Amino acid sequence: MMDNKFIRYLVVMFFAFVADSLLCYYLPASLLKINLTIVPYGAVAMFVLLNNSIDNDHRTIFAVICGFYYSVIYGNSLFIYVVLYLLYALFGKYYMKKATFTYFQAFVIVLLTIFVQECVLYSLMWISNTTQLLVTTFLIKRLLPTLLFNAVMFNGVYYIHHKIKLEGDIDVYFS
Repeated sequence: MMDNKFIRYLVVMFFAFVADSLLCYYLPASLLKINLTIVPYGAVAMFVLLNNSIDNDHRTIFAVICGFYYSVIYGNSLFIYVVLYLLYALFGKYYMKKATFTYFQAFVIVLLTIFVQECVLYSLMWISNTTQLLVTTFLIKRLLPTLLFNAVMFNGVYYIHHKIKLEGDIDVYFS
């Protein structure tokens, strides 16, 4: 049976996905009439932070549930998000080792995760001829605004994560 902490993680992720949905709805489609596309990734940021502190027994199932939820509710390509979330979970399992993140470490890891996700999605869309968007246009009109917006939004995600006390219990960098 799943433990209480795992259920709390799922509830936190559900609310993070709902917050992302609300942000998507209320962000203007054409920001300042210059056609910038901003994708809020608060749930991905929360997933990266929670993934660092989840038990190894539940890490994979947590990633599959979050990826499947994102794929069904938001994504149009069914299993790419499941694969991405599984890759994030495996990275967290092998390289993070339940370390307590400092603010700067968490900030860098979350922005790198968002960068990788955006680049993978753009590559898949470009390979499958779903988009005709040039790389420079993608970088200037989608990737950069998305990273800047999520860099600002990360402060709120980190604050909420810190307040609900779901961090890892070991600092592997100083122990």
